[in-house]
Amino acid sequence: MAGYVSYHREYYGSQAKISAWGVPYMNPNSSYEVSVTLLNFNGNHVYPQLYHNNDLRFFILGNDDATKKNACYNLDCPGFVVANSSVLHPGQAVAPLSQYNGEDRYVTLSIKKDSVTEFWTVYREDLGTSSKLGWWKKGFLGDLDMNATSVQWLAFVTYENNDTGPTMGSGHYPNEGKNKAAYMMDLKLFDKAGNVDSPKIQDLIRGDDKPGCYRSLPAVVLDNEIDKHKFYYGGPAGCIND
Repeated sequence: MAGYVSYHREYYGSQAKISAWGVPYMNPNSSYEVSVTLLNFNGNHVYPQLYHNNDLRFFILGNDDATKKNACYNLDCPGFVVANSSVLHPGQAVAPLSQYNGEDRYVTLSIKKDSVTEFWTVYREDLGTSSKLGWWKKGFLGDLDMNATSVQWLAFVTYENNDTGPTMGSGHYPNEGKNKAAYMMDLKLFDKAGNVDSPKIQDLIRGDDKPGCYRSLPAVVLDNEIDKHKFYYGGPAGCIND
């Protein structure tokens, strides 16, 4: 994995602008995802074994205990209610995608606890206005119904022990930078009243667990604006699972 984790405290939501990159080839038993996490997931996902292709797809994953017995990536399970006006459904392909050294494409997603209904609700934020995608039923997420204690902005790859790793992000290392490497930016946090703020750089812990293969660059604040946090991440295919 590669990206950042917050210190433990009370959280009521988070948001991030996530660059959208396709994966040209991936073993059916591998997967790649980049997500905003509050003890459950919402983000983008490439999972050939589940979808039978290499499309980048929006996914949600919520569970009510540490065993993830109710985890689900699409609408084939209970717990998540899709809004009637949803512009992006769990399992739906994300398009168009970014091109190396070309056009930058992204989606901005947020998940926050509604101060009125107290439902954990997912929004898409990059279409000019905030668009509600859906919410988890009350009680489905167990202890998370109260609040979250950790926020993570991370990318993951999974692959079998006798296989080599797939690409992460654009398939290029983060030091290549703009229009070449994948990124997450505009990281935000929500308080109990729904007010938004940005995490302090010093409160972010880098979560890279295999930097020889996949890694992130230090998070920075762009143009001296506190709401413009950004970090690049990624790596090429071929990492050996040891």
